[in-house]
Amino acid sequence: MTDSNDRKNAIMGLVIIIILGAGIFLLVMMDSNFGKAIIMFNEEIADARIHLVGKVTDMNNRELEDVTLRLEFNRPKNFGLDSEHIRETRKINGSFTIKKSRYTSVSISFYKPGYRIEHITFYTSKEANNPLSAIQENCHIKLREIGTLAELVEGHAHLEYDEERQLLTVFDLSEIADGKLKKKELKLGEAIPFKKYLCLDFERDSQGEIILQEQGQGKYKKLLPKTFYLRFVSSDPDDGFIPADTTGPDKMDITWLTQAPEGKYATKELKFSYKDRMKIHFFFYIRCGNHYGKGLISEIEASDNTKHKNGLLFVKLYINKNQNDLNVNSY
Repeated sequence: MTDSNDRKNAIMGLVIIIILGAGIFLLVMMDSNFGKAIIMFNEEIADARIHLVGKVTDMNNRELEDVTLRLEFNRPKNFGLDSEHIRETRKINGSFTIKKSRYTSVSISFYKPGYRIEHITFYTSKEANNPLSAIQENCHIKLREIGTLAELVEGHAHLEYDEERQLLTVFDLSEIADGKLKKKELKLGEAIPFKKYLCLDFERDSQGEIILQEQGQGKYKKLLPKTFYLRFVSSDPDDGFIPADTTGPDKMDITWLTQAPEGKYATKELKFSYKDRMKIHFFFYIRCGNHYGKGLISEIEASDNTKHKNGLLFVKLYINKNQNDLNVNSY
């Protein structure tokens, strides 16, 4: 009995020694890795360097004087669980140079009275000369003049085409002269009583049927309209759309469209090839009689059209209340 107990005790002792040894080994390894992580973290901060050289101009590339820069330098601390900041304010005339060591980003507000403020954060983690990199030799910031705000008539509508509910929603533009934009719901197929309106339609075949296409695979396969149209129905040959050039820095901001073109508004339909779950931000100018405006399509949807053909466009309009006024500045 004694020998048996001794063997059990010896085995238990050995197991305890192994467990303790493994625990100590793990603790040592964890401590070692943690130490290495701290060293790497500190080295990353030590190597961080902000070096921005650039200029501030208007939209015509003319350098601007008396520009205020509000800077906030940022870096992580407490192993990245917290952060710390220092703030500075500078006045510049046209060009600027910003240098700072041991900070990983800088947020800058470029401010000049009469111009839109630009807020940009530059990061040391970005590749040099990336537009958001904190290391740039030719950083070019453009400020847009605010100018005179237009007196705009505003409206928005979900333009629906719904066979299941026999519904058509249109944007009534026939009372623009009275400062009115109205959304109207009508029965699909009935005569539309307005002289000028926007509506959703689709590409159709020679028989007038909506052209559909399959999208998705397997159980996710859907039958959806191939092409969406935003149609402007008007007998006035001068009415129509001009798609907007949205390649500027504010391309996702409708306030970018500040002055309507004087050219010919040659099309009365805007066309979009449709894809399931499509995201869109499409800008355009619009002329309605002697009224100029701007618009945004920010949503486009369709449901499976095996039984019914349904679709939706979300449209915002901003139209100058005054006739022949090209100003559509809303900021």
